[in-house]
Amino acid sequence: MAYTDNAMRALFLLALFCVVHGEKEESKGIDAKASGPGGSFEITKLGASGNGIHMGDSSGITITNTVIGVGDDCISIGPGTSKVNITGVTCGPGHGISIGSLGRYKDEKDVTDINVKDVTFKNITDTSSTPEAVSLLCTAKIPCTGVTMDDVNVEYSGTNNKTMAICTNAKGSTKGCLKDLACF
Repeated sequence: MAYTDNAMRALFLLALFCVVHGEKEESKGIDAKASGPGGSFEITKLGASGNGIHMGDSSGITITNTVIGVGDDCISIGPGTSKVNITGVTCGPGHGISIGSLGRYKDEKDVTDINVKDVTFKNITDTSSTPEAVSLLCTAKIPCTGVTMDDVNVEYSGTNNKTMAICTNAKGSTKGCLKDLACF
C-alpha cells in the first residue's frame, strides 16, 4: 500500500496511538520501514536537514532497537519532554541525540528524566570547524556512563589550535581514537 507524503506524516503524528505494520514509504521527504511488535523501525533519507525523531511536550517515550540515518539530529528532544528512555539506537549518518533549543524563550518548559544507555561512537572520521571536535557534557548529579568511543578520528580543520575533546562527568572507554579525543 502506498501513501502520499501527507498521509505518511499523519501516520507519524498518530504514532503515539497506533502501530504501523509492514509498511514502507519512499519519497523525497520520508523513507520509513516498520515491522510487527518486537520487530524494528528504521528511518532513513529524510533529506539534508531532516530530524529522524523529534519530540516536544511529550512524556513516557521509549525508543529501542532502532536504526536512524538522517542529515540532521537522529533524535531531537525539545522543551516539555520528560521520561524518555533510549536504548539500542544505531544513529548515522546524523548529528546524534540532541537535547537542544532550550532556554530560548522565557517561559519554556523543562526537559527532565532523559535516559540514554550504552552509547557507542564508532568509525567516525571527519573534520570539525571548531577545535572542540567532541563534546560530552553531562551533569554531576547524573553523569554519562557506559560511553564507548571506538575509532573516532575528527580533526580541527582550522589553524592556530589543536583538536580537542571536552568531556564533563562522562565515563567509559576509548579505543583507536586520536589521542586528543580520548575522554577516558
